[in-house]
Amino acid sequence: MSDHIDCRAGPAAVSRRVFLSRTAAGVVALTVLPGSHARSRTTPLRQTGAAVRNRYYASNREPLLPNRYVPLPLGSIKPAGWLRAQLEGWADGMTGSLDEIWPDVGPDNGWLGGGGDVWERGPYWLDGLVPLAWALEDERLIAKASRWVEATLSSRRADGFFGPVAERRQRGSGVAPGADWWPRMVMLKVLQAYHEATGDARVLELMTGYFRYQLQELPSRPLGHYTFWGQRRGGENLASIHWLYNRTGGAFLLELGELVFQQTQDWTAWFTTEHGIWHVVNTAMGIKQPGIWYQQSGDQRYRDAVDAGIDYLMTRHGQVQGIWSGDEMLHGTDPTQGVETCAVVEYMFSLESLLPITGSVKHADRLERVAYNALPAALSPHFAGRHYYQMPNQIACTREYHNFSTRHGDDNLVGLENGYGCCTANLHQGWPKFTAHLWMATPDDGLAALVYAPCEVRAQVADGVEVRFSEETDYPFEETVRFSYRGPSNISFPFHLRIPHWAEGAELRLNGQPIGDGTPGSIVGVDHVWSDGDRLELHLPLKVRISRWHENSAAVERGPLVFALKRHERWTKVKGREPYADYEVRTEEPWNYGLLDEDLDDPERAFQIRCTPVPTQPWSLAGAPLEIVARARRIPEWQRYGGITGPLPWSPIRSGEPDEQVVLIPYGSTKIRISEFPVVV
Repeated sequence: MSDHIDCRAGPAAVSRRVFLSRTAAGVVALTVLPGSHARSRTTPLRQTGAAVRNRYYASNREPLLPNRYVPLPLGSIKPAGWLRAQLEGWADGMTGSLDEIWPDVGPDNGWLGGGGDVWERGPYWLDGLVPLAWALEDERLIAKASRWVEATLSSRRADGFFGPVAERRQRGSGVAPGADWWPRMVMLKVLQAYHEATGDARVLELMTGYFRYQLQELPSRPLGHYTFWGQRRGGENLASIHWLYNRTGGAFLLELGELVFQQTQDWTAWFTTEHGIWHVVNTAMGIKQPGIWYQQSGDQRYRDAVDAGIDYLMTRHGQVQGIWSGDEMLHGTDPTQGVETCAVVEYMFSLESLLPITGSVKHADRLERVAYNALPAALSPHFAGRHYYQMPNQIACTREYHNFSTRHGDDNLVGLENGYGCCTANLHQGWPKFTAHLWMATPDDGLAALVYAPCEVRAQVADGVEVRFSEETDYPFEETVRFSYRGPSNISFPFHLRIPHWAEGAELRLNGQPIGDGTPGSIVGVDHVWSDGDRLELHLPLKVRISRWHENSAAVERGPLVFALKRHERWTKVKGREPYADYEVRTEEPWNYGLLDEDLDDPERAFQIRCTPVPTQPWSLAGAPLEIVARARRIPEWQRYGGITGPLPWSPIRSGEPDEQVVLIPYGSTKIRISEFPVVV
């Protein structure tokens, strides 16, 4: 690689204690909040008081438990840097063109009044299109999305029901019941986002009428009446009920919320006592359901069930990219098992939904791990397709044999509709919703940056003053996140920052002066009288570390990034029209390497890190801005089996092959990869 830069550059070390520092702008109080639960003794945070409610953004009304953080309305956060390039790429590519290239969401769609699909595919697409359009302020996409929203608002009946009702036959899906509860759960999310962006009061009217209809009809036609999807995914319905309640205060909504909870699959029991093998996308949605109900019930066991469920799933089915396997059923920890792209984006949204409820640093850490590994790995770097399944150890994306629980023959290709079409419609929410959850408001009228990426936020704070922060960073590829304040001077409000669990030695500077450090796994509150032009820097040391996975294999991590073996990729079109064709991806280079056991105790010393400037598309083989050079040996016994690797050897394993240097790059930049490595001695 050429043009290498210093990967480890950062501010000088500062005293590792909590203290007060006086600056020209006023007094800065740095306080650490352990686990986001305890109040600071130096500066008590009003968010811990049950009666506190943000004055400018919709917070939980009583009797719902108070929010730890408050989501900002759609459009408050604008992407920048490499993140903006992702959103613009999908806007110009598959997301912005899907209705022109894919009949399932074309002009004949049933949600537009046509004779086509009446089920989830149109709403799925809009669930990404709406946040994408308003994040970019893209008039072309806004016009596309608005056409669907207007058709949906116009479909409202006198009894409150909305959307298509006629049964339509879908390709590969049999007959879809038009009156099914499930697709309306997705469309409700679309309408919520649209209302946040526009303030259109018709959304509140439609939702109020529909929820009154549900309260009347669900006793005789429960969530699982038409298909089991509604019964499994009722947490989506419950979240929308709470969203409306926080805006209108309709008391009947709490009664409906309890009814919907009772009719939804008991995910709390499944996550805590009745462990089993479930559909992966249902699981990715269901993981938030106990946490959503916790707000209404006040029962701690529901909040605890979320962490218990994630712990169970990652122990029994977890993979290095941050999510559990599922092709389409949960399928163990083997890195040759796939995970469906729908599950990736739905798990991200579940974590984004849980973060304001719990304020959990763990959820934010999990979100970054999935977003910065599993999400880009699932998508085409050309913004023109996706996998149906991805694998942590993926030596070929072909139509050869794969050991999946549900096989369509082309699940591992990169393309428009390989595998099954749900992911074609659903992938689009990934980056836009991630962008929309980078910042949140605090209950006491401040701001919190809990997930990091280049962006800009505009929000009201303090006594209603609008302020702006530019978040200037190449994170997760670099260590420093810089916040530049623009707004009135002499304004004081709380500002919260997350210190990830992996971030040993995190440091904070304000206007170039050290103000303290942060304990890993905590939230740091900075109380400051802000002046226009103030700059706050958060330095998060990105140290190389080793984690252990299936058969005691080793994975290489740095910050939220997982690293994978870099191999040449040969893309071959197998069907379809470019650029939205289906492609096989192969390599002729060897892949059966193990990392040297003697290097894993001190990878910072043993491995060489090489960096280049971050391009607009870092999630590609050519654009990967980070490389880790490591020693490895071939393992002759580890051979190909169909389109996958043979059984992963238990580590450590002996190899008499010579040492070689191999190059690792970010997992999300690869299509051919080994990321869970055997360890050789």
